[in-house]
Amino acid sequence: MVCIPGQRTGEDRQLHVIRETSKMQNVLTVSELTGLIKDVLEVNFNNIYVVGEISNAKVYPSGHWYFSLKDQDATLSAVCFKNSNSSIKFKLEDGLMVVAKGKLSVYPPRGAYQMVVSGIEPVGVGDWQLAFDQLAAKLEKEGFFASERKRPIPMFPRRIGVVTSPAGAALRDILHTLKRRNQSVSVLISPCKVQGEGSAEEIARAIAELSEHDDIDVIIVARGGGSIEDLWSFNTEIVARAVLSASVPVISGVGHETDITICDLVADMRAPTPTAAAELVAKGSLELMEKWTSLDKRLNFQVSDRLKTARRQVERLSPLNSLLRYEDRLRHLLERIVSRRKTIDGRIAMHIASAQHRLKQNGEKLAALGPLNVLSRGFAILRKSDKSVVRSFKDVKPGESLEALLHNGKLKITIEAIDENW
Repeated sequence: MVCIPGQRTGEDRQLHVIRETSKMQNVLTVSELTGLIKDVLEVNFNNIYVVGEISNAKVYPSGHWYFSLKDQDATLSAVCFKNSNSSIKFKLEDGLMVVAKGKLSVYPPRGAYQMVVSGIEPVGVGDWQLAFDQLAAKLEKEGFFASERKRPIPMFPRRIGVVTSPAGAALRDILHTLKRRNQSVSVLISPCKVQGEGSAEEIARAIAELSEHDDIDVIIVARGGGSIEDLWSFNTEIVARAVLSASVPVISGVGHETDITICDLVADMRAPTPTAAAELVAKGSLELMEKWTSLDKRLNFQVSDRLKTARRQVERLSPLNSLLRYEDRLRHLLERIVSRRKTIDGRIAMHIASAQHRLKQNGEKLAALGPLNVLSRGFAILRKSDKSVVRSFKDVKPGESLEALLHNGKLKITIEAIDENW
């Protein structure tokens, strides 16, 4: 490096600034100032609730959520780490209005403050319900709930698979119902947890294991009643996909009649309770007899109805009945002919009377306009020797002979003079 006398290099200038500023009091480095600001924010804004609209939501492979909370006039950066968002049931979506709980902090590398979120609740709807609605909308879009893909439940299954807790009341209800209604049906139980951490994975595994058995005709997924939190394992995507992928039809008997789960919507059939699910597949001898009796009554009715119809057809084919029917038809046709003739005669008479009346009126009008009526008032018709009618003085010449037609008789006259004026 070449130093020119009277000039400082970059390092010299930096050393000079440090020597000068060290003489000043309360000088902080960037890291020190950022740390102080971080301490102030975290102490004074340690447990806050902020309402806003989610925007720019991103879920990183690490499991952390990064997003912004915004309103009409401001935007706040936020982060929700994996250990905090693992208990949040719904998915982060842009446009969702939420209340976020957490604290303010500073991210030193960028020198920007942000909210570290420890909990989120949607505005206007519970987080459980929102999570249910989000998953239901996703699965419906993929065709999970389509009626055309639902498989019929076998009427007389030989072996039934049951997915439930071995210690729950649901299993006892199912076994009791099957024993009471049809003891010939065998049962294969695939035990699993039905609530709590890891229960959704166990339910999905139990369904998959039963699907591998070739002798299973139908699967019942069952659990007794409980709160939405207790039933939440049946509102998970992993269980929904397991039900959809099952090799045999699935009946969902989860909770009470008023409880609706994602498992219910995806299953081939929903039963209001575990007991009702067992009743759907356990057709006992009593039901078979009732079905047989009903079919027998229907068959007897249809045979009797067919015999009555055939008897009526045979009666119609009898010669005597045919003659009587034709006689009745001829009598009916004759009555119609007589009636029509009377109608025609009446109409003809009416038309004749109307024509005679019009003829009389027209005759009177013609007579009033005829030449005799005019001649009776003193007028005459002049005709030349060629019978042409004289209409103007220009048609004749002095000395010419004319014929005057009067009302009574006619006259022979000779023209002496012609004057165009009267």
